[in-house]
Amino acid sequence: MSAPDPAEWAEIAPHPGDHDLPAGRHELHRSRLLTAIAQESRTHTSRRPLLRPAFALAALVVVAAGGAGLAVRSSDEPPASQPSPAATRSADRPTPPGALAKIQAYGTVRQLTDTADLVVRGEVVSVTDGRTVYRVAEVLYRAPVAPVSTEITLDTESVAPPGQPTVLYLALSDPEARVYAPLSADFGIFDLAGETATSRSSAMSVTGLRAEDATVAGRAFVTTLAELRQLARERG
Repeated sequence: MSAPDPAEWAEIAPHPGDHDLPAGRHELHRSRLLTAIAQESRTHTSRRPLLRPAFALAALVVVAAGGAGLAVRSSDEPPASQPSPAATRSADRPTPPGALAKIQAYGTVRQLTDTADLVVRGEVVSVTDGRTVYRVAEVLYRAPVAPVSTEITLDTESVAPPGQPTVLYLALSDPEARVYAPLSADFGIFDLAGETATSRSSAMSVTGLRAEDATVAGRAFVTTLAELRQLARERG
Protein backbone atom coordinates (compact mmCIF):
# COMPACT_ATOMS: atom_id res chain seq x y z
CA MET A 1 0.00 0.00 0.00
CA SER A 2 1.55 3.40 -1.04
CA ALA A 3 1.79 6.27 1.39
CA PRO A 4 -0.79 8.99 0.82
CA ASP A 5 0.32 12.19 -0.81
CA PRO A 6 0.20 15.10 1.65
CA ALA A 7 -1.79 16.94 -0.96
CA GLU A 8 -4.62 14.44 -0.49
CA TRP A 9 -5.07 15.59 3.09
CA ALA A 10 -5.45 19.21 2.14
CA GLU A 11 -9.20 18.96 1.90
CA ILE A 12 -9.67 17.30 5.31
CA ALA A 13 -6.85 18.83 7.40
CA PRO A 14 -7.96 21.93 9.31
CA HIS A 15 -6.51 25.16 8.07
CA PRO A 16 -4.51 26.81 10.86
CA GLY A 17 -5.40 30.19 9.54
CA ASP A 18 -8.38 30.27 11.82
CA HIS A 19 -6.08 30.25 14.84
CA ASP A 20 -4.36 33.34 16.20
CA LEU A 21 -0.86 32.67 14.77
CA PRO A 22 1.91 35.10 13.79
CA ALA A 23 1.91 36.26 10.18
CA GLY A 24 3.43 33.74 7.77
CA ARG A 25 3.34 30.90 10.29
CA HIS A 26 -0.02 29.41 9.42
CA GLU A 27 1.14 27.99 6.06
CA LEU A 28 4.27 26.50 7.65
CA HIS A 29 2.21 24.98 10.45
CA ARG A 30 -0.25 23.43 7.99
CA SER A 31 2.57 21.98 5.85
CA ARG A 32 4.20 20.36 8.88
CA LEU A 33 0.89 18.88 9.98
CA LEU A 34 0.24 17.24 6.59
CA THR A 35 3.81 15.92 6.43
CA ALA A 36 3.51 14.37 9.91
CA ILE A 37 0.25 12.64 8.92
CA ALA A 38 1.81 11.23 5.79
CA GLN A 39 4.90 10.00 7.67
CA GLU A 40 2.75 8.29 10.32
CA SER A 41 0.77 6.50 7.57
CA ARG A 42 4.00 5.26 5.95
CA THR A 43 5.27 4.01 9.33
CA HIS A 44 2.13 1.90 9.97
CA THR A 45 2.22 0.55 6.42
CA SER A 46 5.87 -0.50 6.69
CA ARG A 47 5.27 -2.32 10.01
CA ARG A 48 2.53 -4.67 8.79
CA PRO A 49 4.76 -7.00 6.69
CA LEU A 50 7.17 -7.28 9.65
CA LEU A 51 4.43 -8.29 12.05
CA ARG A 52 2.93 -11.02 9.85
CA PRO A 53 5.83 -13.52 10.32
CA ALA A 54 5.58 -13.06 14.08
CA PHE A 55 1.84 -13.80 14.00
CA ALA A 56 2.46 -16.83 11.79
CA LEU A 57 5.11 -18.15 14.20
CA ALA A 58 2.75 -17.67 17.14
CA ALA A 59 0.02 -19.56 15.27
CA LEU A 60 2.41 -22.43 14.61
CA VAL A 61 3.29 -22.59 18.31
CA VAL A 62 -0.40 -22.70 19.25
CA VAL A 63 -1.15 -25.43 16.69
CA ALA A 64 1.85 -27.47 17.83
CA ALA A 65 0.78 -27.17 21.46
CA GLY A 66 -2.77 -28.17 20.54
CA GLY A 67 -1.47 -31.16 18.61
CA ALA A 68 0.57 -32.30 21.60
CA GLY A 69 -2.47 -31.96 23.80
CA LEU A 70 -4.53 -34.04 21.38
CA ALA A 71 -1.81 -36.69 21.29
CA VAL A 72 -1.92 -36.99 25.06
CA ARG A 73 -5.72 -37.16 25.14
CA SER A 74 -5.91 -39.74 22.38
CA SER A 75 -3.57 -42.18 24.11
CA ASP A 76 -4.88 -45.42 25.53
CA GLU A 77 -4.62 -44.29 29.15
CA PRO A 78 -5.94 -40.97 30.53
CA PRO A 79 -3.51 -38.65 32.32
CA ALA A 80 -2.71 -39.80 35.84
CA SER A 81 -3.94 -36.53 37.33
CA GLN A 82 -7.37 -36.81 35.66
CA PRO A 83 -10.03 -39.43 36.54
CA SER A 84 -11.31 -41.45 33.62
CA PRO A 85 -14.83 -40.63 32.33
CA ALA A 86 -15.99 -44.14 33.25
CA ALA A 87 -14.82 -43.69 36.85
CA THR A 88 -16.59 -40.34 37.06
CA ARG A 89 -19.84 -41.79 35.72
CA SER A 90 -19.61 -44.73 38.16
CA ALA A 91 -19.09 -42.38 41.10
CA ASP A 92 -22.06 -40.22 40.08
CA ARG A 93 -24.45 -43.07 39.36
CA PRO A 94 -26.51 -44.16 42.43
CA THR A 95 -26.39 -47.84 43.35
CA PRO A 96 -29.69 -49.61 42.61
CA PRO A 97 -31.47 -50.96 45.71
CA GLY A 98 -31.41 -54.50 44.35
CA ALA A 99 -27.64 -54.48 43.88
CA LEU A 100 -27.09 -52.94 47.31
CA ALA A 101 -29.33 -55.54 48.90
CA LYS A 102 -27.22 -58.40 47.57
CA ILE A 103 -24.03 -57.30 49.30
CA GLN A 104 -25.10 -55.54 52.49
CA ALA A 105 -25.34 -57.15 55.92
CA TYR A 106 -28.05 -55.75 58.19
CA GLY A 107 -27.80 -55.48 61.97
CA THR A 108 -31.33 -54.42 62.93
CA VAL A 109 -34.91 -54.72 61.77
CA ARG A 110 -35.01 -50.93 61.57
CA GLN A 111 -32.24 -51.00 58.97
CA LEU A 112 -34.17 -53.55 56.94
CA THR A 113 -37.32 -51.45 57.18
CA ASP A 114 -35.55 -48.20 56.24
CA THR A 115 -33.97 -49.82 53.17
CA ALA A 116 -36.84 -51.90 51.80
CA ASP A 117 -39.08 -50.72 48.98
CA LEU A 118 -41.79 -53.11 50.14
CA VAL A 119 -42.49 -55.02 53.38
CA VAL A 120 -45.23 -57.63 53.11
CA ARG A 121 -46.75 -60.56 54.95
CA GLY A 122 -47.95 -63.49 52.87
CA GLU A 123 -46.96 -66.86 51.44
CA VAL A 124 -45.47 -68.50 48.36
CA VAL A 125 -47.97 -69.68 45.74
CA SER A 126 -45.67 -71.27 43.18
CA VAL A 127 -42.11 -71.40 41.87
CA THR A 128 -41.36 -71.56 38.14
CA ASP A 129 -38.12 -71.04 36.20
CA GLY A 130 -36.30 -69.48 39.12
CA ARG A 131 -39.08 -67.04 39.98
CA THR A 132 -41.62 -67.11 42.77
CA VAL A 133 -45.23 -65.99 42.77
CA TYR A 134 -45.99 -64.59 46.22
CA ARG A 135 -49.49 -63.90 47.54
CA VAL A 136 -49.67 -60.71 49.64
CA ALA A 137 -51.93 -60.88 52.71
CA GLU A 138 -50.77 -57.61 54.32
CA VAL A 139 -48.62 -54.66 53.30
CA LEU A 140 -46.60 -53.41 56.25
CA TYR A 141 -44.76 -50.75 54.25
CA ARG A 142 -44.72 -49.62 50.63
CA ALA A 143 -42.51 -46.96 49.04
CA PRO A 144 -44.24 -44.68 46.50
CA VAL A 145 -42.22 -46.24 43.66
CA ALA A 146 -43.16 -49.81 44.58
CA PRO A 147 -46.20 -51.27 42.79
CA VAL A 148 -48.09 -53.95 44.70
CA SER A 149 -51.08 -56.19 44.12
CA THR A 150 -52.50 -59.34 45.66
CA GLU A 151 -49.69 -61.31 43.97
CA ILE A 152 -46.12 -60.17 43.24
CA THR A 153 -43.16 -61.78 41.50
CA LEU A 154 -39.82 -62.49 43.20
CA ASP A 155 -36.60 -63.21 41.30
CA THR A 156 -35.68 -66.10 43.59
CA GLU A 157 -37.00 -69.58 44.28
CA SER A 158 -35.69 -69.97 47.84
CA VAL A 159 -38.08 -67.76 49.81
CA ALA A 160 -40.08 -70.51 51.51
CA PRO A 161 -42.09 -73.66 50.76
CA PRO A 162 -45.56 -72.95 49.33
CA GLY A 163 -48.04 -72.18 52.10
CA GLN A 164 -45.38 -71.13 54.66
CA PRO A 165 -46.34 -67.71 56.11
CA THR A 166 -43.51 -65.19 55.97
CA VAL A 167 -42.68 -61.49 56.28
CA LEU A 168 -40.46 -60.28 53.46
CA TYR A 169 -38.30 -57.15 53.24
CA LEU A 170 -38.01 -56.54 49.50
CA ALA A 171 -36.15 -54.34 47.03
CA LEU A 172 -37.61 -53.48 43.63
CA SER A 173 -34.97 -55.19 41.47
CA ASP A 174 -36.71 -54.67 38.10
CA PRO A 175 -39.11 -51.70 38.08
CA GLU A 176 -40.31 -52.29 34.51
CA ALA A 177 -41.21 -55.92 35.13
CA ARG A 178 -42.32 -55.21 38.73
CA VAL A 179 -40.02 -57.90 40.11
CA TYR A 180 -38.75 -57.88 43.70
CA ALA A 181 -35.89 -59.53 45.60
CA PRO A 182 -35.43 -60.09 49.35
CA LEU A 183 -32.86 -57.76 50.91
CA SER A 184 -29.50 -59.59 51.10
CA ALA A 185 -31.05 -63.02 50.62
CA ASP A 186 -32.01 -64.47 54.02
CA PHE A 187 -31.58 -61.16 55.86
CA GLY A 188 -34.90 -60.03 54.40
CA ILE A 189 -36.91 -63.18 55.25
CA PHE A 190 -38.77 -63.93 58.50
CA ASP A 191 -40.79 -67.09 59.05
CA LEU A 192 -44.08 -66.71 60.90
CA ALA A 193 -45.58 -69.07 63.44
CA GLY A 194 -48.71 -67.37 64.65
CA GLU A 195 -47.57 -63.96 65.93
CA THR A 196 -43.92 -64.98 66.30
CA ALA A 197 -41.44 -63.92 63.60
CA THR A 198 -38.10 -65.70 63.35
CA SER A 199 -35.29 -64.79 60.99
CA ARG A 200 -34.80 -67.42 58.31
CA SER A 201 -31.05 -67.81 58.87
CA SER A 202 -28.87 -67.72 61.94
CA ALA A 203 -25.80 -66.71 59.91
CA MET A 204 -27.53 -63.97 57.89
CA SER A 205 -29.71 -62.43 60.56
CA VAL A 206 -30.24 -59.15 62.35
CA THR A 207 -29.45 -59.06 66.07
CA GLY A 208 -31.99 -56.50 67.27
CA LEU A 209 -35.01 -54.36 66.48
CA ARG A 210 -33.59 -50.82 66.75
CA ALA A 211 -30.08 -51.54 68.09
CA GLU A 212 -27.70 -54.39 67.52
CA ASP A 213 -27.10 -56.95 70.28
CA ALA A 214 -23.76 -58.74 70.07
CA THR A 215 -24.93 -61.48 72.43
CA VAL A 216 -27.49 -62.61 69.83
CA ALA A 217 -24.95 -62.87 66.97
CA GLY A 218 -24.86 -66.30 65.36
CA ARG A 219 -28.43 -67.17 66.35
CA ALA A 220 -31.76 -66.67 64.63
CA PHE A 221 -33.44 -63.46 65.78
CA VAL A 222 -36.93 -63.84 67.24
CA THR A 223 -39.47 -61.03 67.56
CA THR A 224 -43.21 -60.51 67.09
CA LEU A 225 -45.31 -59.54 64.12
CA ALA A 226 -46.57 -56.58 66.16
CA GLU A 227 -43.00 -55.26 66.48
CA LEU A 228 -42.44 -55.57 62.75
CA ARG A 229 -45.64 -53.64 62.10
CA GLN A 230 -44.62 -50.93 64.57
CA LEU A 231 -41.26 -50.36 62.90
CA ALA A 232 -42.99 -50.17 59.52
CA ARG A 233 -45.38 -47.54 60.88
CA GLU A 234 -42.46 -45.53 62.28
CA ARG A 235 -41.01 -45.21 58.80
CA GLY A 236 -44.35 -43.90 57.62
